[in-house]
Amino acid sequence: MRWLQLSIKAPPEYVEPLTHLFNIHGEGSASVERQGGFNPDEGESPDPTAWVTIRGWLPLDPTTESRKTAIDVGVRLIRHLVDLPEVEELEVSDDEWRNQKFEPIRVGTNLVIVPRSTVYNAKPSDVVIELEPGLAFGTGHHPTTLMCLQEIEKSVKPGDRFLDVGCGSGVLSIAALALGAIHATGLDIEDDAVISSNANLKAAGFSDTSTILAGSIPHDQVPDRGYDVVGANIAANVLIALAQSLIDSVSDDGVIITSGVLDTRLADVVAAFEEVGGQVESLESPERQDRSSNASVLRSRH
Repeated sequence: MRWLQLSIKAPPEYVEPLTHLFNIHGEGSASVERQGGFNPDEGESPDPTAWVTIRGWLPLDPTTESRKTAIDVGVRLIRHLVDLPEVEELEVSDDEWRNQKFEPIRVGTNLVIVPRSTVYNAKPSDVVIELEPGLAFGTGHHPTTLMCLQEIEKSVKPGDRFLDVGCGSGVLSIAALALGAIHATGLDIEDDAVISSNANLKAAGFSDTSTILAGSIPHDQVPDRGYDVVGANIAANVLIALAQSLIDSVSDDGVIITSGVLDTRLADVVAAFEEVGGQVESLESPERQDRSSNASVLRSRH
């Protein structure tokens, strides 16, 4: 069998919609490739603002053209937000499709995302998370998820309870459990996300120490003051609406980690948390020339 490989270069903040587009209309999982030019052995990290290449694959069969059309419509919609180049096409063999190489991604000091089936020689201090390849690359290159993971590594201690509001793929819960949390609870309003999170947590070996719920907070299965670390990688308007419930869910000495807040909404989010008794502990953001599109991570406590 032969495949049509589709590739497009994009800023990292558009990895999520593009990989989703390639995944729902393609076959298997989309991958994301970053540029080289850094040496992790010397403590160097990739530029978080550098454009990446998203790849997807379509089977060459009677469905190819309809799949391409659907992807093209999605890309054209995204072009209303950012100037993207054309999608490149390349025919590849079945062997070439199956034998793609996926590299591990270090997302923090010790946290490493390793695409499943990839050989990785871990250091004694590494906390390794094995994920399906497409999810691994989407996670490692999506800026807001990456920032959340870095903060979770700093915050989660063995024995903690973790809450993930808007859990999506469940990767934040997987990371928290790998770092020593005794239980993780995730919520999402999308049924597909609930199914995906459960599947990914099961594949990672954390079914017995995780609970994924449909819906949002407040929730009758989410106790007040029940969590040491709360993650919320969700949009600013949702953070503002849920500020009280997020504050209610975290223990007195716990921390709330939010990510992906654009500079233009940052003051509104901070004000919403402070209004309900939260204390904004720190704000961090990657340096970027276009500050209006910069995303920040916010840490809040009681």
